[in-house]
Amino acid sequence: MKKDMLDVKEQNSTYIYEKGLEISKEIAIRLSDPKFVFDSVHTRDNVMTETGHFPWGDISLSHGYPGNIHLLTQWRRIDKSMNWSQAIHSNMVEIQSYLSRFGTGDISLYSGWAGIASAVYAASNQGEFYNQFLNQIHRWMSPLVEQWLRTSTEILQQKNGVPVELYDTISGASGVGRYLLKNAADPVVAPLIEPLLRFLVELTEPIYINDKLVPGWFTPSKFQSSAGDKSSFPVGSFNCGMAHGIPGPLALLSIAYNNGIEVPGQYRAIENITEWLLDSQEEDELGSYWPHIIPFEELITKNKLLRQREAWCYGTPGVTCALYISSISLNNPAIAQTALKSFINAVSYECDRNRMDSPSLCHGLSGLLLMSKRMWHSTKDPAITILIDQLMTKLLQRFDSSTPLGYKDAEPGVANTIRWLTKAGLLEGVAGIAATLQGTGEADQNDWDYMLMLS
Repeated sequence: MKKDMLDVKEQNSTYIYEKGLEISKEIAIRLSDPKFVFDSVHTRDNVMTETGHFPWGDISLSHGYPGNIHLLTQWRRIDKSMNWSQAIHSNMVEIQSYLSRFGTGDISLYSGWAGIASAVYAASNQGEFYNQFLNQIHRWMSPLVEQWLRTSTEILQQKNGVPVELYDTISGASGVGRYLLKNAADPVVAPLIEPLLRFLVELTEPIYINDKLVPGWFTPSKFQSSAGDKSSFPVGSFNCGMAHGIPGPLALLSIAYNNGIEVPGQYRAIENITEWLLDSQEEDELGSYWPHIIPFEELITKNKLLRQREAWCYGTPGVTCALYISSISLNNPAIAQTALKSFINAVSYECDRNRMDSPSLCHGLSGLLLMSKRMWHSTKDPAITILIDQLMTKLLQRFDSSTPLGYKDAEPGVANTIRWLTKAGLLEGVAGIAATLQGTGEADQNDWDYMLMLS
């Protein structure tokens, strides 16, 4: 397999896509066995540098069985050579077992109820399977979402800023809301959609911090998630990442609006976020780009923030995907063109410098590839076709069949070293990589990327 990968660069697109399908299926087969996956992740040295924990969560869409189920459902749809339904069921049993023993009060998309529900929804095949389980999940999560919204609204209405976890894609309202929108016809979860959208609209109302009027999604130092961030942002900051920043709410509000779901102030909120992001862009020789995080002090000093790694979680590609969706809401082709041009430049930058270590969706090659396929589907720009082939080639070359799950993710080590960890799940693990490989060659765009706020 490794020898095959060395020859990928000399092959045409058809070969690349076929090889991607081959690798995706091999990974899906390995993820079919929950015990094998669990044991592969829980080897002695496979621990995260910062926490010392294994990169695993049984019910985590990001790092566990729900993410694996999403890949298996994709293969059930296109391949009849294996009993994918049994593989899905084996993973589903592990989720049910965990919930029966421990439960969860987490509503989030990437580690809680919304993520579990997304996997069960995908596995249900439009109600053919697991319908009772999905209905039960909706009944469990709905009162938790209602309570969470009440608590979050109280924090928001203090007008002192908010933690990103209240509104972001990974942990907050944007990710939860995207799952709810996916199930807007369900009578249990549908009533939660408008209150959640109203919460995000209120998030965009300006507040005064140190006598300066700033957007309501400002995150003060006391709400920063790590000691390092508290030190880096002594007053506070504005997060521009799709994973943890304001692009998540922008994408959700715009997607809802584009699908005919609107609450008072929603259109203006889309305008406000879009205008703020456009005002926050920086310029270099490659064109426009967005900082990962903007310190409060930057609003006063206007010091230039340099271009950093370009990925889904943080950087220009994620921002521009949200801006492109908002351009549809605002019926503004100029914004769409700005987003497209900046997207192409940012992904080209990462392809040319060839320094992206991670193959993952979150901060690696798969995320760039998935966004490129979505942007191509939206624009049909031929420059993106070239980028897709480049990213596919790079991703295939990283495959190593001798490792337990086929890919490893890059983890920062001591003294600027890199450690390589085996990870399952969708966001940082092999399920997301394999799902991207599987879907890239398809003529039609599968909409599982809704979980990354791309559709």
